[in-house]
Amino acid sequence: MRTTLWVATAGMAVALAGCALTVGNTEGLLSQAGFKTVPANTPQRAEHLQTIAPHKLIQRKKDGKTYYVYADPDYCKCLYVGSDSAYATYKTLVKQQDAAMALREEREEEDVQGDK
Repeated sequence: MRTTLWVATAGMAVALAGCALTVGNTEGLLSQAGFKTVPANTPQRAEHLQTIAPHKLIQRKKDGKTYYVYADPDYCKCLYVGSDSAYATYKTLVKQQDAAMALREEREEEDVQGDK
């Protein structure tokens, strides 16, 4: 009975995690959320990339519109740029990933305690 419950719970955790766990890093989640990748493939873009705090999602405004920028000068040498909608989707993906990880940790802890 306990094994059946554990298997059902593990299956639910995988289902909940779904797309959020397919790529566990920030860049992957940003892409999944609809952020566009802008490569620093010109001197102007490369210079601009260096002016933004790396690996931090920041909010910017231009012409009254809000957008979000994430600079990755190390791996892709690019910017991820997204709208309010992409940002909201990103936050949802992060919450789903966090919930799935917490459920997984809880189940692993129960398994350890059950083995005693």
